[in-house]
Amino acid sequence: MSIILKMAASAVRGAMALRTGTNRPVAFVRKIPWTAASRELREHFAQFGHIRKCTVPFDKETGFHKGMGWIHFSSEEELQNVLQQDNHVIDGVKLHVQARRPKVLQGDQTSDEEKDF
Repeated sequence: MSIILKMAASAVRGAMALRTGTNRPVAFVRKIPWTAASRELREHFAQFGHIRKCTVPFDKETGFHKGMGWIHFSSEEELQNVLQQDNHVIDGVKLHVQARRPKVLQGDQTSDEEKDF
């Protein structure tokens, strides 16, 4: 196999790795009480498996979080365990938990993973 074909095959494998990375098991959480932060989310969801990342965005103007966040799990099985339980409560507030939806691109839009830099 020529060096050009090897380089092309390597580029394809790299692009595929980037695209499959977007399908990681992630829970989208809404209705997070203002008294809770990422630490409380980690503590609650750790009972379902290993948490790779927990993100709770904050509003720059108010200093409070936006009431939503993302929990990244190590496996799809862990995410499914979370989704099977209907009652997730932190500080007396029932959280709304769902699987993250894949981004849907329209028309000429592209994600960062698809752009050639």
